[in-house]
Amino acid sequence: MDKIRGVIITVTVKNKADRPYYFKIGQAYHDHLMENETIKWLIEWTDPPAVKMAKSRFPELGGDYGWEIDPGQTRTVKFKLKATGPFGDELSYISRAGEDPTYYWPLVSEPGLYTSWFLPNELETLNTDLKIVNWTGTFGFSLYNVDYEPVYGIVRAPIVPSNSKLIYSDPKATFIDYESVPGAYVAAWDVAMPGRSYSYFEYAYQWPAGGGEGYSYYGTPLKSNFGAAGGEYGGNRTTTVPGRETGAPWGPLIIGGLVTVAALAYTRLR
Repeated sequence: MDKIRGVIITVTVKNKADRPYYFKIGQAYHDHLMENETIKWLIEWTDPPAVKMAKSRFPELGGDYGWEIDPGQTRTVKFKLKATGPFGDELSYISRAGEDPTYYWPLVSEPGLYTSWFLPNELETLNTDLKIVNWTGTFGFSLYNVDYEPVYGIVRAPIVPSNSKLIYSDPKATFIDYESVPGAYVAAWDVAMPGRSYSYFEYAYQWPAGGGEGYSYYGTPLKSNFGAAGGEYGGNRTTTVPGRETGAPWGPLIIGGLVTVAALAYTRLR
């Protein structure tokens, strides 16, 4: 299967009204990210073909596109997005808004890279005549170890839908984080990466979560895939102990040099 560089969304919408509506793909995502940062992305394709909206909020991204939905109609649409600029084709990282920069020394807890979230049914909260019947999103992102030494740590899915069920991940998620984001089940991986190396991750969520056990969350830690168990690559696993002057800064050094790159894409349905 080809790697997804971005996100593919499939959503089924029902128009409960006696009049037609248009709904469109949003072109920026900014909720719960670092201060003053906005992820902007490009529409790579849509199925069925989307039409250009009369008003565009981000004309520099090619204009807003969406679909008409007739009275009483239930319509399924699918589209592919890819982020551009920061959090996309520029190296960047994810941290929850308002995080304490943590200046404790000499030892601190290592939380790993955090996550961001959105509401997959936001469309129906903005227009009560439109109901989201089903929503599925598959996300792909890459990590790059900017250090020459191997690094270890926890990486959470950079963005997750709330009130949704994890239905797939590759590599299989090591565990689910139930605490970082209220109402969201965040896929998380225990990683070990050789120096100056890339790794690709893919995961999918479905809304609403529904019943049943669904996806089996627990799997083999990613470090086993890299043959790094037991410190095979050498070095010291306590790479994130802060220095005397620096404390433990948030940023690319949060797990010893892991940053997200080139394959993140985000959506808000509005």
